Amino acid sequence: MKRHKAIVPLSHDHYDGLFIAQSIKKNFIKTDLGLSSIEDKIKYVINAYNTELIPHFNHEEVILFPFAMGKDAELDKMINDILEEHDAIHKAVSKISEGNLEENLNEFGLLLESHIRKEERILFPKIEEILGDELSVLDGQIVAVKDSCGI
Repeated sequence: MKRHKAIVPLSHDHYDGLFIAQSIKKNFIKTDLGLSSIEDKIKYVINAYNTELIPHFNHEEVILFPFAMGKDAELDKMINDILEEHDAIHKAVSKISEGNLEENLNEFGLLLESHIRKEERILFPKIEEILGDELSVLDGQIVAVKDSCGI
């Protein structure tokens, strides 16, 4: 689906986020990332969380969501649900190094994947439907995380 250019960078981040999610789930086949051990996966998640996910969430929470809020009750509910998922992701990252490491990594991967797909398939289309060309006000304000920090 073609995205409004103001939120295309968030979709680019989502593509990278799906790769993170897949890379840490159970039975992931080792790639050139070298994520063969649980410890490697934990380091990878912590680094990706700090360098990619937190800045991405900030773009959504500080720029996009405040702009979209208050224009449609259904959209407001969707955004509030997504914010709750952001909190759940933060908590899941904290939980990763506790107890059953492989299971915690797998749960985090599943949660992140589900979250991204919900934003791409449900939230972003709703934002585009409700806001339409109003999104042009945000042109250039949201930059893909890897573009903004040179990852």
